[in-house]
Amino acid sequence: MSSRTLKIIGSIVLALLVIAVIGRAVVFNSETIQNRLVERALDSQIGAGKTVFGTDKLEVVFCGTASPMGTGRAQQCIAVLAGDKFFIVDSGARSTDVATQLGLPVERLDGVLLTHFHSDHISSLGEMHLASWARGRQGQMKVYGGPGVDQVVDGFNMAYAQDYTYRTNHHGEEYVPSKYAGLSAIEVVAPKTGAKVIFDADGLTISVFEVSHPPIEPAYGYMFTYRGRSVVISGDTNKNQNLIDVAQGADVLIHEVLQPELVNMFAATLAKNGAADLGKILHDTLDYHTSSREVAESGNEAGVDLVVFTHYAPVPNNPVLTRFFLRGVDEVRSDGLLLAEDKTHIILPAPLNSVSDEIIIK
Repeated sequence: MSSRTLKIIGSIVLALLVIAVIGRAVVFNSETIQNRLVERALDSQIGAGKTVFGTDKLEVVFCGTASPMGTGRAQQCIAVLAGDKFFIVDSGARSTDVATQLGLPVERLDGVLLTHFHSDHISSLGEMHLASWARGRQGQMKVYGGPGVDQVVDGFNMAYAQDYTYRTNHHGEEYVPSKYAGLSAIEVVAPKTGAKVIFDADGLTISVFEVSHPPIEPAYGYMFTYRGRSVVISGDTNKNQNLIDVAQGADVLIHEVLQPELVNMFAATLAKNGAADLGKILHDTLDYHTSSREVAESGNEAGVDLVVFTHYAPVPNNPVLTRFFLRGVDEVRSDGLLLAEDKTHIILPAPLNSVSDEIIIK
């Protein structure tokens, strides 16, 4: 290639770069172009067809998979949809953001089911209330939980009381009705063994059962059954026989998980770097959570089709940490295992001819 040709190519490349720079400057300095770009983006996002959740299927959507021991994800929150029914199990920090990003129908939220009252399971109740209220929820936001749920609900209502008034006064009763403002407590009491039905309507049954998360008492898990499909959510617990008994033959077991080696490494590093108290608190979590191997064992003992890890302690935010959670698991359970992430979507279609083991994961 001649030097003249190279010079021509160089000149063309330089000209294109200049045009690109000028074009970029025009875009960022022209209000008209800025407006058009934003309007198109909004039309694309808001005006696009929304995902339809529920219908004739049992669906699970993860709005948060973190424990307090980690960053980069929302804290524990699991949405369950069946037909026109929509419940959320726990509502940890940042989970409302994920729910609204996904386009979940928070305006028809039937209730929030609390497994227990640790902060990482309740801290987004206020945001979940606002998101569902402003989008048209009919009635106060129902919050189900064990004894003490009224204290949690009263606390949020007290903290947000002025906010409720501000928003109705500003936007009007037509848009944020004061009669629908606030949380409403529904206390449920699980039996010591087995499970008890707490909701039964339009084909959806929700049952509550006790798990072991000492010294937190009671701590609950929930089972959802719809059109022949079933999902069990563990809540926070150590390996628990009652949970295994309740989950017998379920399609999906969603279970909290802790990685002991990582916890010990984190705790030791904190102690070495002058944070022994925090290290001790971290180490204490070993006695009331379930290791990944134990979760796999529980799934096998319950005979479930799919075991799903969630509420990671600590959060595996890179491939190396993820591998820790799989250590020893293959020896126990070689398939039927999923490591959930924020926004993971599981669909269980209604059985065809009374027989179906199809589970769709998105």
